Amino acid sequence: MITRKLLPTLLATAVLGAAVAGVAVAADPAANPAPDRAARRAAMQQRLFDKIDANHDGVMTRVEYQAWIDGRFDRLDTKGTGVIDANDVATSPAVAARVHKRAERFIQRNDSTGTGKLSKADFEARQMQRFDRLSGGADSMTEAQFATALQRHGPHGAAGKAVPGGQQ
Repeated sequence: MITRKLLPTLLATAVLGAAVAGVAVAADPAANPAPDRAARRAAMQQRLFDKIDANHDGVMTRVEYQAWIDGRFDRLDTKGTGVIDANDVATSPAVAARVHKRAERFIQRNDSTGTGKLSKADFEARQMQRFDRLSGGADSMTEAQFATALQRHGPHGAAGKAVPGGQQ
């Protein structure tokens, strides 16, 4: 039997599987991301444990884990052949739903008009705002400045402090 205390070790496999399926949790770089990320991870682990613990007695058994794994495989094996390949995983309903959710969040972040659509002009304006944040308002930046800016602002260039020496 596996108790909640041993869950983080056991879930490493499940988390890796979720990462392969394209699950990503975006952190807010403007806030202190470490506690927020840890809280989200703990909540995700708890939801996963609760999903696997079929009788909800607070103990995950080998039988419950096997049933969960079998269910995951069956959802990927949409043709019912007993084998899956990369195409089966990529075209599975679960992956399609995750991709769609990420696409909706992308549009929401970049849609300044609230129409649910993104024009090239709006997209360019948003991305150039990102460049301005990363470059500290400069018209150019070196590779080293870019790397430093990404460390400070995150890969999406969220609001934060300007990069020292951003001007060339």
